[in-house]
Amino acid sequence: MLWQKEKKKLGLALGGGAARGLAHIGVLKVLEEEGIRVDTVAGTSIGAMIGALYAAGVPVRQIEDVARNVDWRQMARLIDPTLPKAGLIDGRKVGMFMAELLPVRSFEELRLPFAVVATDVETGEVLIIKKGDLLPALQAAIAFPGIFTPVSFGNRFLVDGGLCNPVPVDVARDLGADAIIGVCTIPGVEKRPSETFLPTSEGPAAAKRQRRLLDFFNSESVERLLKDLLGRGPEEAETDKSPSPPPRRRPPGIFKVCAQSVAIMENEINALRLERNHIDVLIRPNLDGINLLEFNRAAEAIRAGVEATIPQVKKIRALSGAD
Repeated sequence: MLWQKEKKKLGLALGGGAARGLAHIGVLKVLEEEGIRVDTVAGTSIGAMIGALYAAGVPVRQIEDVARNVDWRQMARLIDPTLPKAGLIDGRKVGMFMAELLPVRSFEELRLPFAVVATDVETGEVLIIKKGDLLPALQAAIAFPGIFTPVSFGNRFLVDGGLCNPVPVDVARDLGADAIIGVCTIPGVEKRPSETFLPTSEGPAAAKRQRRLLDFFNSESVERLLKDLLGRGPEEAETDKSPSPPPRRRPPGIFKVCAQSVAIMENEINALRLERNHIDVLIRPNLDGINLLEFNRAAEAIRAGVEATIPQVKKIRALSGAD
């Protein structure tokens, strides 16, 4: 009897990233086309949603069709604004949308071992959910802080797991995987500390003072003084006016502020966790041109996932012992 190389169990850790997380679909698409079987899945934020569909046996092509063809303007109708007590949006309608996509209702019905990562917003504790009702766990996983209201889960209030574990590599390993494929759709940012200061000659207050000075020096009471001191008349003095201050920039909207604030935090946490947690294969699509809320650019995000995965196929096959 010929000796056969034992096949390792492959775990898949799908991270957050909002619209950028649609790149996970591209990763799954390549794995499926190459015949590479994943044995366990862990997800946080949008990675939890896509991971649940995959673990439930929904064909990747169907997941892709939903992402590509959904009318994101009509999807806005699913947003049910609430009084800003704990969040701007009550996620019940989004939960109903997810329920329509999922063919199962519990973790136990899934075809693959699957875990969702969420965060207790009151204690900061990371929660790993892998049994019981699936839908509340997914609603908690995508509850972006400040935008979606926290999800009541038992006696806890849960939000996006990406706050503590943006790419849940350790969770996928705990499900029984021998080797981990981690997918990170949060672009790495090299930030250098910079020193700045508040301008003293610009801004509304400074502009107001400048206008007062100009009004004074252009008044009739100092006409003679200007002529004597400068050797020119008030008409020439008019040409010395300072240019008008540039128009004030409008601050970003509350959705962008919340999304970008969480993204900045996740980026820092993600860098630390990726360094600490061993990942056998890290797939990091190039998504710099897609912002967190551009779900209408699903085709681009999926393509980026495909392009980032293809070069890793040989390494993944070697890890799994398939070759």
